Amino acid sequence: MAPRAKFDKESYDWLNDPFDEKKIAKESAQQKSSSFAKVMLIVGCFVVIAILAGLVLMLASLAAL
Repeated sequence: MAPRAKFDKESYDWLNDPFDEKKIAKESAQQKSSSFAKVMLIVGCFVVIAILAGLVLMLASLAAL
């Protein structure tokens, strides 16, 4: 009986290759764009809140006249 190799081609998972540089780079880029989108969403929310607060203050000053 021949000794078994450390790397068995038939049992290796080719779809989830942990050493696939292209896949690692793609996942890293997706992670970066995902975090950028989250930051931009938060900034957008703050901008909308600032605009609404400005409108409320402007309407309040007009009502005081």
